Amino acid sequence: MSVHLEIRSYRGGDCHRHDFSQILLPMQGAMRLDIEGRSGVVSSNCVAIVPQDCEHDFVPSPDCSMLILDVEMAAFAGEAVPALLRNASPSLTRIEPWLWRMFRQLGAEVEAGACQAHDAARLALAGLHLVEPSRRLRPWSLSEHRVLGVAGDAQTASVAEMARMAGLGQSQFHALFRTTTGQSPKQLQLSQLFERAVDALVGTSTPISEIAYGLGYQNASSFNRQFKRRFGLTPSEFRAASRNQAGN
Repeated sequence: MSVHLEIRSYRGGDCHRHDFSQILLPMQGAMRLDIEGRSGVVSSNCVAIVPQDCEHDFVPSPDCSMLILDVEMAAFAGEAVPALLRNASPSLTRIEPWLWRMFRQLGAEVEAGACQAHDAARLALAGLHLVEPSRRLRPWSLSEHRVLGVAGDAQTASVAEMARMAGLGQSQFHALFRTTTGQSPKQLQLSQLFERAVDALVGTSTPISEIAYGLGYQNASSFNRQFKRRFGLTPSEFRAASRNQAGN
């Protein structure tokens, strides 16, 4: 392996190290990344670098999906190395929204099978030349630990209840929630809601109206509108497309 690109979904942490550098770009959700005592949140408009041989652990949000590039320095074979990879220290860098959208689109093409992963890896490395390193990872605060600890309750608890569980005021909790997860409590609730909707549409034959009511909607039309706004398809179109793909 010189360069390997993969889209990965995460459901739990795993403390480990590897003999290559790793680049993480969020497709969806966020991840708290702890690298040898330093921490940061990989969320929208960010790219994180885990250098070779650095022990690291992570805590993903429930909907976390990352575009991962595993890179050996031999991959460059005399070519210019992106500035992000020249430093042996972990880093977390903000990138321009248009560039982040480019990486996400590249990942979506790989997921859809429209682009081979090895071709996408080379394009991603070319895009990294447009990113300038900005800051190192920093220590993780106790308040941020508390916020991430209750983020998993976003589907069943109100913001006030989660703030109380974290021992924080609502305004401070809301601000730290966005910092640690990359989205607001409402956005995370919607992500989790639609994750349940997708599971029901793909894995069961339950009528769409029953799925909508089971998710807390007062009527199916409201569910249909929000689902199409998020995925570009109505729930029935999404179900039909998933079944056609499974049959191919």
